[in-house]
Amino acid sequence: MLEPEAVAETALRLWADRGYSTTSWADLAEATGISSRTLIRHFSAKSAIAWVGVASATVRLRETLSRTDDSNPLSIAVRLAIVDSVSHDPRVQRASTDWLRLIAGEPELSAMASTAYRPWITELAGYIGRRAPEMPDAVARALATAYQAASFAALTEWAEDGGHGSPADAVDAMLRWMDVASRSPEP
Repeated sequence: MLEPEAVAETALRLWADRGYSTTSWADLAEATGISSRTLIRHFSAKSAIAWVGVASATVRLRETLSRTDDSNPLSIAVRLAIVDSVSHDPRVQRASTDWLRLIAGEPELSAMASTAYRPWITELAGYIGRRAPEMPDAVARALATAYQAASFAALTEWAEDGGHGSPADAVDAMLRWMDVASRSPEP
């Protein structure tokens, strides 16, 4: 059975060694032990492999938000759920620094960021909208997008600093600077 996270981990190592653009489907097949045909059937493009972890992060975010106590202030609930969506799996954390460097250095992958993060942003915007029903949907989406950008900035900084400590702690520290506006703007 194909495990997308294992394929992504192998691909990241291969791309770090050989370069993203010079690595073919045949190279990926050889490194993963999975035929090119099967890889192509599961991944619409090589670039899709690089974003596999975002789906898992979205699931973790959704699960945490569903268990969140609504008595917590919205900004705290959002921060804690986002921090919880960052993987604590040591295998994922080891691959994260390579992944972040790859995303930053490959224009094809950077260009996919908005599409890759759309489900995560939609999940968070929905939660913010449910907790602050008076907030326009566009504002909830803008806030969720800002949280995603801040989280990604924290992870990128964490990777650039050598990936020491927990990436979740880096995200937590960044998000402590943010606050969700849960009231209507003044006229």
